[in-house]
Order: sequence, then structure tokens, then C-alpha cells
Amino acid sequence: MRLLLVTATLMVVIGTGCASNRQMPRPVTPAPHRIPEPPSGRREQPPERMTTRPPPGDPAWYPRGGKISPRWTTIVVHHSATPNGGARSFDRYHRDKGWDELGYHFVIGNGTDTPDGMVEVGSRWYKQKHGAHCKTPDNYFNEHGIGICLVGDFTKSRPTQRQLAALERLTGFLCERCGISPDHVVSHQAVTHKTACPGRFLPMSSLRRSVASASATGLPY
Repeated sequence: MRLLLVTATLMVVIGTGCASNRQMPRPVTPAPHRIPEPPSGRREQPPERMTTRPPPGDPAWYPRGGKISPRWTTIVVHHSATPNGGARSFDRYHRDKGWDELGYHFVIGNGTDTPDGMVEVGSRWYKQKHGAHCKTPDNYFNEHGIGICLVGDFTKSRPTQRQLAALERLTGFLCERCGISPDHVVSHQAVTHKTACPGRFLPMSSLRRSVASASATGLPY
């Protein structure tokens, strides 16, 4: 009889423990971090990101080791203002100006020096190094902005369809992986007001809408 009582007591205790576990509240998922409007303020620096699964974008778009710095808060879009070119020729031009290397992080070809719509990854991105593409008094957009340059002069003509498709895919990838809001995808002209770059024929508002729409529907890049 005593053995039965002990057994029954243990079953009650064990049963109570399982019920207690089931009734524990779930951890609350923190709200997404809000990125302050550049250039004022700085966002809280999250831990460095590390790739642990097959990338949603081109594997070449990941820096060395798969680690993306938490420094990036905005994307700045440029045109080259030249009819032809590519990362290699722009790198030579920038070095001739006294810069240490290509100022952009990415260059998107137009079929002249490189295939139409081809995304070239600059050495700055592989190093997760600051840019040299959008100078401001506080240098915010070089320190925290990812520079993308499309080959062409879009004050005179439109980018190719392949360039636009590549720009949308690359921008969406960077927004998703770096936690950048589509509202923080800006043109060179919008930042400095001292240049026409990237020209009136590059549809920035359409780019932001497309990236935001793809992000909202969970489409992969």
C-alpha cells in the first residue's frame, strides 16, 4: 500500500512538472531594430553576421569568410557618367586620382568592358572596407554606405534592362543581409545635391518600391 502511495505521488509530481513546462510563456521576439535616418545618429551595432547556409544571392557577393560588417546602414547608387567601363578601368582611374583602390563596392556592367548586367565585386566589399564614392562633411555615406555604380550616363539614356534587374537583385540582397531599409537606398545626387548622378533616367523610386515589395512577400534574391 505504501509503495502504491509513493508511486502515485511521484506520478502527480512528474505530471505537474510537464504541465508547468507547457504553460510557461514563450520568449518574446524583440521588435526589429529601427535604423536612424542618415546622416544623423548611429545605429546600435549588432553582432557580426556569419553565413551558415547557402546564400540567397550570388555566392560571390559575400565578403571573405562570409562575414558582413554591421557598419552598413545605407546604399548609394551611382552611374559612371561614361558610355563604357568596368571595375578594372574605374580602379585605374581612381588610383590615378590618388585613391588607394576602386571607390565603389560593386560595379554593374552595360556590355562594354563586361557583360550586360554583370555584377563586379570590388575589393572594398571583400575587405568590408569603407567606400570612397560619396563625400559629405562627416563622411557618413562613405563610412556606412555601400556604393553601387552602374556603367553608363543616365542623364542621356536609360540603363539596360539587365542592369536594372541586376541592380534590383543586388540591392534586395544587401538590404536583406545588412538589415537596411529600402528607404535608405539613395542616389548620389540626393545625398550631396552637387551632382546629377545617377541621372534622371535611373528610376530610384521604382527601385525602392520593387525591393520593398519583394521583401514584404519574402521573395528570395
